[in-house]
Amino acid sequence: MKKIKLRTLASLIFFAAVTMPLMAQSNTTKPTTSNINAGTGKNNTKADSKTATSTTTTTITTNTETNSSTPSPIDNTIKKPKWLVRNTLAYYDGDSDDLVTAGLGFTPLSTTTIVPEVEIPAKPNFQERRQAKLNRYIDTKIGEGTLFGFRKQELTPLFDGKIAGTEISAVQRQDGVGMLLQIPLDFNKNKPCIVAVPASDSDGIFNTKDIQIRGLWGLRHNCAVVYNDKGLGNGIYDIERKLGFTVWGEVQSGNILFSPSINNKEKYIKKYPHRYAIKQLHSQLNAEARWGEHVLKSLEFAFYELNIMFSPNDQAIFNKDNTLVLVYGASDGGGAALKAGELDDQNMIDGIVAVNPQIQPNLDKASVKLKIGNNNSQKLEAKSIANYSAYGALYIPCAIPAITAYKDDAYVPYADYFLYSQERCNALKKAKLLTTGTPKEALEKLHKNGWTPEMDIQLPYFYYTESIGLPYQYISAYGKYSVTENMCNFSVASTQQNPINNTGKVAPLKEISFEQIWGMANGHLPLWNGRNATVLDLVENEDLNTPRREFYSSSQTKNTIDYGTKGSICVYKKSQEPRIKEGIKQVMASGNLHGIKTFIVHGRNNVKQLPNYTSRAYVALNSLVEGKQSQLRYIEVENASYLDGRAPFDNTLLPIDYYGEDAIEWLWANLTNNATLPVSQVVRTKTRGGKSGYAPQITDNNLKPIAQTPNSNSIIQKADGKLILPN
Repeated sequence: MKKIKLRTLASLIFFAAVTMPLMAQSNTTKPTTSNINAGTGKNNTKADSKTATSTTTTTITTNTETNSSTPSPIDNTIKKPKWLVRNTLAYYDGDSDDLVTAGLGFTPLSTTTIVPEVEIPAKPNFQERRQAKLNRYIDTKIGEGTLFGFRKQELTPLFDGKIAGTEISAVQRQDGVGMLLQIPLDFNKNKPCIVAVPASDSDGIFNTKDIQIRGLWGLRHNCAVVYNDKGLGNGIYDIERKLGFTVWGEVQSGNILFSPSINNKEKYIKKYPHRYAIKQLHSQLNAEARWGEHVLKSLEFAFYELNIMFSPNDQAIFNKDNTLVLVYGASDGGGAALKAGELDDQNMIDGIVAVNPQIQPNLDKASVKLKIGNNNSQKLEAKSIANYSAYGALYIPCAIPAITAYKDDAYVPYADYFLYSQERCNALKKAKLLTTGTPKEALEKLHKNGWTPEMDIQLPYFYYTESIGLPYQYISAYGKYSVTENMCNFSVASTQQNPINNTGKVAPLKEISFEQIWGMANGHLPLWNGRNATVLDLVENEDLNTPRREFYSSSQTKNTIDYGTKGSICVYKKSQEPRIKEGIKQVMASGNLHGIKTFIVHGRNNVKQLPNYTSRAYVALNSLVEGKQSQLRYIEVENASYLDGRAPFDNTLLPIDYYGEDAIEWLWANLTNNATLPVSQVVRTKTRGGKSGYAPQITDNNLKPIAQTPNSNSIIQKADGKLILPN
């Protein structure tokens, strides 16, 4: 790997001069953007705003000269943001190493599961850690590599998807927010563009799908791509050894992403050995309240570095007026993308794509309604992911025996893992949270609270892989809990890493070292080692046998597993307490995108970011707040969820990322070639069918693209706080 680390400004300028000729000129202009949407006759609010700003400046200058006074010169000097702490800079040649695959290439990634060589497994070096993060099997049967992401048909034996360029990492000083800027070798300096990608879920700047799908799209369009971890990242801290990770995955005791302050640490360690602190859960910052700010700062970082690299002097040549700026995020990153648009009062952002956004619209003073087909209108409730995911975690384990298989397939994925569902039902009945104590009753409760029958088949897998960790991470963050508070008597511990006879018990790291965790983790719990063993997880401290993960926990009778009902009830109650509600208020979204051209893409069957409480409510609120000035398009996709359609859901679900890429292509065509944007719509898709694990290759017969002029029975209507969806 050709890697160069430079630490001084002079070195960076010299490096840029050697690796990337200075072709940018000071008169660089904004990529062609029409003031009128072609074929619509509607004003382009974003373009008009920028034009108006320029005109106003000219007028003031002219008047000043008429009065024989000298105007104040505009200071266009490149200035380093005070909050910026740069870490490393590296150049990748696109052969031995690259920006997207860490030198592995698309063909190996899509052909077989790669087990990279690590010289010292317990202490992987920088290249090995980076390769571990960017190594994932790409299943081309779901369409990735052919219909979205890498384009196999565009690759050759000499170009296997490896992209050469420069990579710069940095940190936002106050909250320790990690950032990563990738500048491709063929960055278009004459028509500059930047794509900001806030990290998916709770991950850091090296989320593989962010880089190999969203980032790859930007790099393929000759744009710089900047990632940020939203203040979450892989901030894992080993309490006993007092060690954590840097933004690059180095294990250190200082200058790390997260280091909690713990009183009486030795006493805590003695009572709770093998415990860890996680940044999202235990930083006491509620980072989500500043997600939008973190995205805007990452753009400021990108502008600074691009100007340093390409300006022939100390004057900035790239700015918001001559550079196309897009924000493209998924799940939590999608929510951050929307929050960035709401905060963008400087007209920096030209377009946004938010895929399955985790967003909490503020409905305190707004009444929004939803109507689906011929059904009666219903008022959309304001529910945070902390609330509804805690509700799901309470009832899903009981409901699973009532779930029926998909069509002719007798298989309900992961249902056979749940051998003690009735014990959870009995415990809920005892707690007066169920009346009859049957799986059917629990499933009906879920259906009344946002989950639909079409989602049922995903629920066993969803609970097994997410369990109590999903609501817990948000509740702990919103409530600003410290690590030693052990909310609801849960703590984060290393668990049995070997899948043989695994019961999720607390155990020291053995099969996996702490140094290896960074390459495996995505900032979310549980952290898995294969399909049946967790490395780190939330554990029930007061399990009647021994502390262990909730899925194996007994809270009612010592030798009977009930999936830790006591802890689940506590977490659900916590989600409704004033301390949590205060944190939720801090993260609420206004729905005002200031006329930014925006696509929200959501899977209709998404069990994780429930549509009624996220995208649907947000779109309805936006129609009320912005009215006719809104440039928001809503795309709801049938047979899509938060999952990408791999086995065991290859026969039932389709990849939502295809539609995120389709949406940003529409934005690109509009902003660079004046193409008319499509209207809001439901995309009618067709599942691959067949048996789970044996679905046929996905084709464009399954993935219908977003239509510029969809059929009338697919059009979504939105106005004055009311969202009307076709069946």
